Amino acid sequence: ETEERLREAIESVPDLRELSQNLLVDMTPEGLRIQIVDQEGKPMFELGSARPMPQAEKLLRLIAQVVRDLPNKLSIRGHTDSRPYGRDAAYGNWELSADRANASRRVMLGAPLDPVRIENVQGKADREPLVENDPENARNRRISIILLKQSIAPATPRPKAPETPRPPAQPPEPANRRRDAGVI
Repeated sequence: ETEERLREAIESVPDLRELSQNLLVDMTPEGLRIQIVDQEGKPMFELGSARPMPQAEKLLRLIAQVVRDLPNKLSIRGHTDSRPYGRDAAYGNWELSADRANASRRVMLGAPLDPVRIENVQGKADREPLVENDPENARNRRISIILLKQSIAPATPRPKAPETPRPPAQPPEPANRRRDAGVI
């Protein structure tokens, strides 16, 4: 049902229709996984950067809107391909994948999404390739958003709507202070 709502929402936004090929949805042992994957020539982030492209931001906000009313907590994970930055680079795929996951979290919170829904944010580098036999494939660069099963991360109870305060009950006047009608 969530996958269907997500696909319908994407189809309803003309700018995002072409991005439906960048979206993968499947069920894992942890829960429903929504993945935003790069396509060759259509990256979701600027090359070597944690700055999302405008279409990725739109897609992340749309995902946040679709999952907003569900009780599940979310795990947001960044993945990279296996291309190294360079032998002496101080910043690599571990940092990049973590920074992209965190950038995705920030975009979703701005959708808005309640921050208490985020269970964790992880950088996976190139350790879980989508295309295992081609570690440099663009599709390995992706963001995974998992709606965690409640057996893994119990849902946060929604706060109850505040009750309308009742005016305090007036205590009865003591008998010696009562005034009878017409008596001063």
